[in-house]
Amino acid sequence: MKRIIRFLLVSFGVAVAYAAWPVYSALVIREAIIAGDSQTLAERVEWESLRASLKSSLSPETIARLAAEPDAPKPSLWQRVKALVAPKVAETVVDRYVTPETLPVLFGYRRKYREHIRPALGLKEPPTALAGTWLAGGRIDRFASFWARVKSAVFYSPTRFVLDVEDKFHPERHYIGTLELRDWTWKLTGLDVSGSGL
Repeated sequence: MKRIIRFLLVSFGVAVAYAAWPVYSALVIREAIIAGDSQTLAERVEWESLRASLKSSLSPETIARLAAEPDAPKPSLWQRVKALVAPKVAETVVDRYVTPETLPVLFGYRRKYREHIRPALGLKEPPTALAGTWLAGGRIDRFASFWARVKSAVFYSPTRFVLDVEDKFHPERHYIGTLELRDWTWKLTGLDVSGSGL
């Protein structure tokens, strides 16, 4: 009986660790982008498939599908022009900036905007999950804040995991990342952007 209980406890521990593994990998990729760690990004991201998935999530078909929703307002002339031009511009931007070397630079500009320009405009930073506690601002707070924005985390197979994360500043925008287990490493192989801003 003790062996069965021990086996069940070990099996449960292994299952929990396996389930947490791709989420941990997603956090490693996120921290590497913030820190500008190009080597980790080169190892943990399949760049060609990532660029292809980003381009397809910004395609004219996606924009047309969103505009065709019954509740969607009638597009203005400017919105129609943007729908025609945005995908072409987006493809160029994705090809140029979605690389292990330049993506951290792009996020660095975004962070400077959020740290310096947003406050100057009177726009407040959303509170973190542990704001007001002694854990505020640390790694635990960053993980808790990230986890609070996770809308779904699903294994589609033992080697394919999809994570849907809400944008920190625009909750209606979602980033849907696909991670695949390759050579005993979870790698980001796809990223779709859905919601406002498409």
